Amino acid sequence: MPVMALGGGVFLAGTATALPVTGSVVEAAGIDSPLTFEADGTVFHGSLRTPDGATAGAALLLPGSGPTDRNGNQPGAASGTLTRTADVLAAHGITSYRFDKIGSGETGLGAYTLETVGEYGFTEQVDHAEAAARALADRTGIPTDEILVVGHSEGALTALALADRGIGNGFALLQPLPMRYLDLLTAQITAVADSGQLGADGDAVRAGLPRTVESLRTTGTVPADQHPLLAQLGLNPANAKFLAEADAFDPPVLAAQLATGTPVLLTCSDKDTNVSCAQVEPLRSALAHTDLQFEHFATANHGLEELGPLPPGPADLVALLPVSGEFVAAMDGWAAARGR
Repeated sequence: MPVMALGGGVFLAGTATALPVTGSVVEAAGIDSPLTFEADGTVFHGSLRTPDGATAGAALLLPGSGPTDRNGNQPGAASGTLTRTADVLAAHGITSYRFDKIGSGETGLGAYTLETVGEYGFTEQVDHAEAAARALADRTGIPTDEILVVGHSEGALTALALADRGIGNGFALLQPLPMRYLDLLTAQITAVADSGQLGADGDAVRAGLPRTVESLRTTGTVPADQHPLLAQLGLNPANAKFLAEADAFDPPVLAAQLATGTPVLLTCSDKDTNVSCAQVEPLRSALAHTDLQFEHFATANHGLEELGPLPPGPADLVALLPVSGEFVAAMDGWAAARGR
């Protein structure tokens, strides 16, 4: 559950700026109703989106990193990624379930406390997603090995980990974590240092980063004497277990294990400052044996909001932007082929 931004951004600071509306919309569809499930002593709260008319399929929606709630929102950053996805799916008769994971929304810390939340790892996150899939199956009557799994950002890694457990027969990997977790964080932190945002500390952060990554990979801990800015950027004891466990999964390796012909939607965007299309390319190659719909967007940000001609930057994390028209078209086409 790292607080650094696979679902948010790598910018350290930014001014909340009103950006102009760029004009794309998605119509609400279906009806939300509350649905809870229990796992590991925590009651998870979520929303079941039921379409109008007959149900043609079911989908589990998984959010990005940090305290991202069932709708794809974080405090101060309301992109509504998963709500908008639920709208598109419902329009094609697909029931969907999205839930507040540990650290977000109504679920909150659940059975954890501020002192014990460091015991929460990626394994638990996947366990909880599996429990959510069972709750969706119980409600819809569609077995977990026949549902669709939609993951945004870090949620795409969770989706692939579920596939490794035999859950899902179609996957949407939206602006996904495309490589090992610590490799992507290394690239993101290096980009922050190279941009000058860390000032005089940039060189020291760059120099100390490999040691911290190696420590996480070999011992599951961060060095006690690492540069303090690395902790602020998410490489800290509270996140250590999660990062070490998540980093053990290599997305292209998991993708290569999907069954031949599995329906997959994969997206990237030129205006995504978290994950570049070049970084997604090895994942795309690993999915060549699947029924792959690859979408290379031009104007969507990481949260799948529409930037139009605007440059990406810190402001679009907090600005109220419409949904990406490119994303709506891509998801609409993929959902139409899976639903009605």
